[in-house]
Amino acid sequence: MASFVAAAWPSRAESLPPAAEAGECSLEGAVPATVAAVDEDFELLLDDGRRAALAGLDFPPPEMAELRAAIRSRLSSWLAGRDIFLGAFASTLDRWGRAPARIYASPAEGGASAPLTSVAAALLSAGEARFRPDPMAAACAKAYLAAEAPARDSGVGVWSRPEFRPVDVSAPGAVDDLKRRKGMIVVVGAIRSVGESRRAFYLNFGDKWRDSFTVVILRRNLAIFGQIEPRSLVGRRARVRGLIETGARIEIATPAEIEFVDGVSSR
Repeated sequence: MASFVAAAWPSRAESLPPAAEAGECSLEGAVPATVAAVDEDFELLLDDGRRAALAGLDFPPPEMAELRAAIRSRLSSWLAGRDIFLGAFASTLDRWGRAPARIYASPAEGGASAPLTSVAAALLSAGEARFRPDPMAAACAKAYLAAEAPARDSGVGVWSRPEFRPVDVSAPGAVDDLKRRKGMIVVVGAIRSVGESRRAFYLNFGDKWRDSFTVVILRRNLAIFGQIEPRSLVGRRARVRGLIETGARIEIATPAEIEFVDGVSSR
């Protein structure tokens, strides 16, 4: 099994960009809070009894207990007992009683006067988590994807493990591998054809659609993707992330789930 190789953990103020002051994914509207502890699900337990979830992050699954414990330990060392700023993505708690949020804190060794930085971006850039395209965190999708890119492209942190690496659908046996996968996956490949029905469009990543990886976009969701015309995507290279369904297909409902990466590597 591949070992876990993390990127340098953010400890110095100059190693992290300061959080944006304004905009959807910024300090604007964030309020002060104090972290009492970080629990086993990477939720932040605040000293006033609230729980905050780092929306838009995909951590290793529970069966990877040792890996999760290492990441949690580093996160706890950074945030437990510290003051943070919390920007809620919604005015109400989720069904688990948590506040899905973006979190900002000063770097671990930067002192209280250091510029605040995005905790999610720090985790992503260190390879401690992958970006998960939660609709709740859509405002931060662009920033989080940019933060993730160096760790993903260098294969550090969770990206050093086969279970988390992007699957290149042109590789031999890739589709059969996808059929055995569970949970969120990241897939890279070229769109070879586009099919359609009354219900949806189907982006096929192989010559034989029945035996290829397919991305499904329901017609009712098409407007969310802006001016995209599915038929014009033939030949485009894309990186797709989401939950694998029966067979080897992913249904996407937000622009954050598909990136067009023409001319870049298989990662």
